Amino acid sequence: MVKLGKMLRSVGVGRRVATDTRVVQRANRAARADRLPAEERMAGLATDAGGGWARPEYGRYMATSPSVYAAIKLRADALTRPPLRVYRTGESGGRRTAVEASHPAARLLDRVNPWHTRADLWRATETHLCLWGAAFWAIERDEGGQAELWPLRPDRMVVIPDRRRYVRGFVYRGVAEPVAYTTEEIVWLRYFNPLEELAGLSPLAPARLSADMGHEGLRFNRHLLRNSARPDFLLLTDEEMNETELEEFYTRWEMRHQGSTNANRPAVASAVRDVKTLGLSHRDIDFIQGLRWSLEEVSRTYGVPKLLLGDFERATYANVQASERMFWRNTIVPEVRFLEEQLNRMLLPKLGYPQLTVEFDLSAIEALQEDENNRVQRESALLDRGVLTINEVRRERNLAEVPWGDGPAER
Repeated sequence: MVKLGKMLRSVGVGRRVATDTRVVQRANRAARADRLPAEERMAGLATDAGGGWARPEYGRYMATSPSVYAAIKLRADALTRPPLRVYRTGESGGRRTAVEASHPAARLLDRVNPWHTRADLWRATETHLCLWGAAFWAIERDEGGQAELWPLRPDRMVVIPDRRRYVRGFVYRGVAEPVAYTTEEIVWLRYFNPLEELAGLSPLAPARLSADMGHEGLRFNRHLLRNSARPDFLLLTDEEMNETELEEFYTRWEMRHQGSTNANRPAVASAVRDVKTLGLSHRDIDFIQGLRWSLEEVSRTYGVPKLLLGDFERATYANVQASERMFWRNTIVPEVRFLEEQLNRMLLPKLGYPQLTVEFDLSAIEALQEDENNRVQRESALLDRGVLTINEVRRERNLAEVPWGDGPAER
């Protein structure tokens, strides 16, 4: 514990920010009442990561639950599709202009580090958010002082709170030894958690029981198929047959009816008085319904329509397209807006570019093209009626104004 405390102080996590002799108040007063001193928080570092909200077992659902894997992969792959644009805002919040590709911020977001591509970073970020409700990027520097972004496992990160500054730093619980980071070295993304503000709320927290139900149902059915001794039908006889007679019966039965050449061949059994078919039991029916319920719960939790998860029972061309539009409008668009706000507030100022903003370019997404067509039709109608001017529309679309664009549109 002493060694770890010295390590934190050596990288600046333990330093205080002060003006003269008074500590600057950076957190609200109510937050101070909910915060343990950093030293007490550090005492539980060996057993507590994320306050119990970022459990390591959440990560195993990607490898054990088909519905969870499909939902997270679909969201992560969707997030890699739209390119991320970097803009420079004009004076007094005027028209934005795209920065050149050689700008350090644009280059960093396109080539995040020597081992990860842009898509790798976003895929890891969305996967971490979907599994643990939080994502962490470490801002590292190479030998030349250039910034690099590295995604870190949220279940190994510990947030060190502070009564005065809200967060004092972060500690990565490595397998070999802990690694300390200052607040300027970490980009911390998290979903709102009403029960713990210093931990993200994992979507698996409410969906875990349903995912487990589907997993247990699959395991039960697998063992049933491997070990079940239940026959498909039962032959009832008037007399009791000994072992020799039973073996002779099975031998004759397989000889006459086994194989494709004997398919549908009529059977005659003189000693048999009745045949009783054994159908699905209530437990088997519950298994099938349990799988469907598990898929529906995961679909609701992650905002991915069932059709996109492979449930094509009632699929048509029209409702597949509607599902894609709903997925992008209701799930991915809010997600990219959340990420844009986080990067504009938490990443760019730390890199020294507070005047820049980032935005995902969704113009090439096919599922959103219908919304764009409706927007064009609405703008055209407002232009025709003189409600909007051409320059007002161009400013809304971040386009340069034209000298003749402030008057009514010509008809």
